[in-house]
Order: sequence, then C-alpha cells, then structure tokens
Amino acid sequence: MKLKDGMLLFHGSYTPVEKIDLERCAKGKDFGRGFYLTSDLNQARNFIRSSIIKAQNAEQISLEQNYGYVSSFRFHYSEDVAVHEFIDADKEWLWFISQNRRKKLAGELVPLIDNNIFNAEIVIGKIANDTTNPVITAYLNGLYGDVKSEKAVNIAIEQLLPDHLVDQFCFITKKAIGCLEYQEVRKYVI
Repeated sequence: MKLKDGMLLFHGSYTPVEKIDLERCAKGKDFGRGFYLTSDLNQARNFIRSSIIKAQNAEQISLEQNYGYVSSFRFHYSEDVAVHEFIDADKEWLWFISQNRRKKLAGELVPLIDNNIFNAEIVIGKIANDTTNPVITAYLNGLYGDVKSEKAVNIAIEQLLPDHLVDQFCFITKKAIGCLEYQEVRKYVI
C-alpha cells in the first residue's frame, strides 16, 4: 500500500476532476477532509455509483444521470510533505476513522492516537467504505462495548474483514495536492 513516486492513483465521481479543489471536499470522511484516491481502478469505478446517489440526493445532478468518471493522477514524491500510513486496519486506524466520522467522540479518542497522525498531509490506509459503515456505526454506538476497550475494537476489526478492504490515499493540504499531476479522465456508464 506504500505511496511510491510515479504511482498512478484514481478518483471516482459523478463529475470529472481535472483541478482539485479542497473546498469541495466533504467533512466527516475516514481520514478527515481531503481529496481521496485509490490505487485500485475497480474501487474508483465502484465509487461512482455512491457518488451519483449522493449528488442526486443533494440535487447537484439530474436523477437521470447514470454515468460518472474516473480521474487519474500521477503521484510525485516530495520530502516536504508529511505522510502517515496505517499499515493495517488496527486499533489506531479504527480510532482515527471514528474520531473523524463522529467528532463528539474526538475528546475520548484523540488522546489515544499518535499525535503525528494529525500532522500528516497525506494519510494512507484501508478504506472503510459504505459496506463497512454498519460495523463502524455499531462500534461507535457502543454495541460492542466501550469504544476504547480492546474487546470492542477487536470485534469491530474482525467484522470489518480488513484483509478484504482496498486502499485509500487522502490528500489533506494544498501542498499534498501539489504532488498530484492530472493524467486523464474516463467516463463510465453504471
């Protein structure tokens, strides 16, 4: 899952993205507000459907739109950009996602998370996509026990089947976005 110089990354959306605007990025995502990409083209293509549904519900696009786009970007390494990689879907990964998705938990979870993660301009890790959302919601609602307990964390991670999750790369700052070079966009009918 390492981010390598020259790596091709993909972004699936209801609209083509040639120029990245961090202001358009939504809050409350796994690794916080940022521009999300994956190294897996199929994952990007699969994300088009949920992007279209969200845009239709927000009345940003027509209900008839049945197509979307995968924009690709080439990554150029810069030692001036702080990167944090979650090697696996572990306790800290789950806590970081949880505090990003539910800010009211931030007071409890933030002190448990390595402070360096909050300084990262690019965060890399497994995706907690829409199929994992019920598990994370149950975890956050305390259905597995206290969110800080090893038992609750282990149950949630076991339910998430982390070996089956795809990667995601979140570019959080303008400096991080500067490491991306637009390549092309392709249209896909869903």
